[in-house]
Amino acid sequence: MRIALDCRTITAHKTGDRSYALGLSRALVDAVQDDDHLLLYTWEPSDLVRFARSNVRAVVLPASPRWTWTPLVFPRDLRRRRVEIAHVQYIVPPVAPCPVVTTIHDVSFRRHPQFFPLKHRLLLNWLIPQAVESSAAILTGSEATRKDLVELYDLPPERVTVTPYAVDDSFQPQDRRAAERAVRDRFGITGPYVLSICHMHPRKNLPRLVRAWTRVAPSVPHQLVLVGKKGWGNEELNAAISAAGQDREPVFTGYVADADLPVLYAAADLFVYPSLYEGFGLPPLEAMACGTPVLTSNVSSLPEVVGDAALLVDPTDERSIADGLAALLHDPNRCARLSEAGLCRARLFSWKRCARETLAAYRQVLGQ
Repeated sequence: MRIALDCRTITAHKTGDRSYALGLSRALVDAVQDDDHLLLYTWEPSDLVRFARSNVRAVVLPASPRWTWTPLVFPRDLRRRRVEIAHVQYIVPPVAPCPVVTTIHDVSFRRHPQFFPLKHRLLLNWLIPQAVESSAAILTGSEATRKDLVELYDLPPERVTVTPYAVDDSFQPQDRRAAERAVRDRFGITGPYVLSICHMHPRKNLPRLVRAWTRVAPSVPHQLVLVGKKGWGNEELNAAISAAGQDREPVFTGYVADADLPVLYAAADLFVYPSLYEGFGLPPLEAMACGTPVLTSNVSSLPEVVGDAALLVDPTDERSIADGLAALLHDPNRCARLSEAGLCRARLFSWKRCARETLAAYRQVLGQ
């Protein structure tokens, strides 16, 4: 096979799209056969060049203006290089010279349109149906999202393949004291803390988390630490923080580099992720891989990812979130059991498996 993989998201800040492109591209480099050819596309220089070998090449393909990359620049290069199958995320070239496989991570804009700005909803509701219609195959990370795609777009189930995602090898248990020192030195966080990591917008449910935290904070010595860049629609979050009072106010780190995330997980007593909808949910899996006990939502794909290795709560109920926080923070033995279970659960997911199943989807499309 001559394969083109759209890896442009690896040059962006950490998001699920970026983690997927980076994890899959690395694993595909090792999974492709000697007679396959893998082209890893970006639109600016990246460290993908280190994967180059006789049948793997990093292709830097700029476009100006950038919106022309998908409809014009990319298809033209696919034709020139005689690519047999292309793999993109979400957005498909309107006219492509080869079959296109599309990964759709979630359809939150359909399940929860109220969480998206109008222009985003309009754009996604225009582009995603086109991608679904024109893709030779659709990949996604969870059975929950597969069911959403089949239902919302009236798809034959066999057109959607689940290729579960994984986490980077850097997410693993660390020396606790060393992790605590690193967090203190890099972020000025001292003492025990509860951690949440996400791109801050309404779907992540942070206002309810902050209000739940105000119920629990007086009875524990912990701080609530929120990590991630701010997105849109944070008015309710700001109001919840103001109402919490200075002594219960969360610590914000803003966006942090990938290299800092493992120590933030490893030094935390608990990771909390009360999202209202996830197509897969990488942060809980990252936390489990680091040995950190997890509290997360009982909706969408999250129960499928964490199994019985996390405490599940109702994300729409502040009392349920608060009771879950209190139950774990007051029970170190239960946290220790979840930590061990989480480590075992995280080992079930690997980018090697994701790459193998992705290659199988390519071969099925090409009739091999």
